[in-house]
Amino acid sequence: MTDLIPVGFVFHQSNLQAFQNCRFSFLLRYIKKLPWPAPLAARSSSFEQDLLAGSTLHSLIHQYFLGIDPELLVSCAQNFPDARVSGWFDNFLASKYAKITDNQFSEHSLQITLNGSLLLAKFDLLSFDSNTLQICDWKSSQTMPKRQFLQERVQTMVYALVAARSLPQAPRPITMHYWEAGFPDQPIIFEIGDAQLRKYEETITDLITSIRSLRVEQFERTTNLKKCAYCEYQNYCARSGLQGDEGSFHDWFEIGLSELQGKN
Repeated sequence: MTDLIPVGFVFHQSNLQAFQNCRFSFLLRYIKKLPWPAPLAARSSSFEQDLLAGSTLHSLIHQYFLGIDPELLVSCAQNFPDARVSGWFDNFLASKYAKITDNQFSEHSLQITLNGSLLLAKFDLLSFDSNTLQICDWKSSQTMPKRQFLQERVQTMVYALVAARSLPQAPRPITMHYWEAGFPDQPIIFEIGDAQLRKYEETITDLITSIRSLRVEQFERTTNLKKCAYCEYQNYCARSGLQGDEGSFHDWFEIGLSELQGKN
């Protein structure tokens, strides 16, 4: 165990995903806290526009659950420069997820201690009753993600684990709902039981233990150069101008979106 990770460091889905993307990026961003250079070509246009549009959609949905007049929110969406936001928000209002009920918490944070480390999750929407615990996550992906891709995501594991371990007084089935604003009739839903939760706990514990055990020189640059395309720190590695793929876009997009929403 090294002293690189400070006392009180909070792990969450974004920094764990960043570590999986590239150990060196994790070191620069979360341990050394280095500023990243001026906007990079790969992040200066469509990527940043997508981030702003996705963040705006999340804000509108959050305000909806706070009780703001939907007509006012629709007007705000219509006046947003990116026309996608208005369509996405209309899709949300027409979906089953727009139903407001009791015991429903929007942009809600929960934290647990896992093997001595702090683990945080901030949920887009958390709903529960005596029978079920439902986690909703709003997405604005350009293409519909594959079910297996989401099933293996750190986010799925962290959200389900934190929700389950934070509310132990009433064990209940957990469902994780990924709702895509551009594909509103195709939510991807996972039912997560005790056996799966135990696997998640083992996986996340091992991941955190691995991070804590590394020396500074072991936070190596990724060998998958596609992961560099959307990384803010690519200039530190002289890896600018590389081509990414759908997976690398999604990995860094979710981290960027979390930062815009203050989830990190």
